[in-house]
Amino acid sequence: MTGGLKKTASHLAIAAMFCVMGTAVFGAKSAQAADLGGDCCADLEERVAELEATTVRKGNKKVSVQLYGKVNRFVAFWDDGAEQNVYVDNNSYSSTRFGLRGSAKITGDWSGGYRLEVEDRTALSKDTNQFVPGDDPDFGEIRTRHSYMYVANKEIGELRWGLTSSPKDDITKDTHVGGEIIDTMASDFYLNRAFFLRPKGFNTETGLSVYDWSDIQRCYSSSSAVFDCSTRRNMVVVQSKKFFETAKGTGLWFNWGWGEDDIWSAAARYKGEWDNWKLGGGVAYEDFADERVNAGGGGLANFKRDIKEWGASAGIKHKPTGLFVFGAWASSEDNDSNTINAGVFTGSSMPTMEAWDVEIGVQKEFIALGDSTLWGGYTQADDGIGGFGPTRSIAPGNIPSVLVPTEITGSHTDKWYVAFDQELEAAAMSLYIVYQHIEGDLDLVDSALNPVNAPIDGFDVIYSGGRIYF
Repeated sequence: MTGGLKKTASHLAIAAMFCVMGTAVFGAKSAQAADLGGDCCADLEERVAELEATTVRKGNKKVSVQLYGKVNRFVAFWDDGAEQNVYVDNNSYSSTRFGLRGSAKITGDWSGGYRLEVEDRTALSKDTNQFVPGDDPDFGEIRTRHSYMYVANKEIGELRWGLTSSPKDDITKDTHVGGEIIDTMASDFYLNRAFFLRPKGFNTETGLSVYDWSDIQRCYSSSSAVFDCSTRRNMVVVQSKKFFETAKGTGLWFNWGWGEDDIWSAAARYKGEWDNWKLGGGVAYEDFADERVNAGGGGLANFKRDIKEWGASAGIKHKPTGLFVFGAWASSEDNDSNTINAGVFTGSSMPTMEAWDVEIGVQKEFIALGDSTLWGGYTQADDGIGGFGPTRSIAPGNIPSVLVPTEITGSHTDKWYVAFDQELEAAAMSLYIVYQHIEGDLDLVDSALNPVNAPIDGFDVIYSGGRIYF
């Protein structure tokens, strides 16, 4: 930023020099004839002072500063089986955000740096529902996403500490062979999560359940969607250098992290290019033993949190044709003492949540504007019932069709989607349109362990928007 200021000041100085030379050559009389009502040099000095006061500059010359970010908004039409509406939302999975990052050389192969990033959370698609539209003026906030420092060595890797992504974070998305389209593909993991379940036949506002789609599509460690169990945490993270590089941005690297009392995570990722093929894949594990990682149990005598989560993904793309296949898998297991000794299921733990996703598509530059990508896929999630809490109990009326005390033993969801994304390279922009349908079933029993029927209406949404990077 200071370089731009110096360059501007230099241009102004040259102009001032010509101004003075012109005065000397043509004489005072000519100067008066051309006078526009001000002192040339004084005006230039005033302009330089104004630029000095208003230009964003680095605090020092040793540490670089880079401003970056993106804006991502869409218009969505949704149908919960009885009600329909149109919302304008902020895409949660690839949300509107901006940040600062930079680095400084320490010595030789050693460097240090930082990253500070915040997120605009107004009208987040993961929070909108039948009662909370995207235009709610009280809906949203600014939240810090990243705030960390690092020390790096070209031959070893990087040590990072602060608010940052855990090693497992995004393991089911960031190895995608389609590049930035993953931000479109993965956004539907969050899209309908806050919409309340509607039992079949209850076509009124009061006919909605108190439970939403995220309650049956989440990991046990957080309220995140099934393929995004991990997130950013206050951690210490070590990342190795890349091995087996075949092109820029490719290679194999490892991450390990610890934080939040008793949370640790490890991951391995690979991206490579071989002849006509582009490959990607990764696997990660995260362990939670902190009694305060989730609601309930913190501080209780003999309480033990025990959550284990896995994630993996792999993809392959044929570069000449643009055809690609991508798959992801996630698992979340909860064996803490609260769930083992809860409700009518005393002595048993929550079922293991498992989910998988597969998609097939084609990505190619059919027009000069940039890559065009068309794809579709299917997602299945079983027993993502972390939203019901350790007791798993359901009071009469919380699901309108259920009139007796019940408990949930499991769940199942199916989702189909088709999407198109068009990159506009000249503007660092892309436009997209996505359709998805999701349906689900609940496994419920009464106090005598008799099955309780509670069919749920499906949910349909079509959304279209764009994102631009800066």
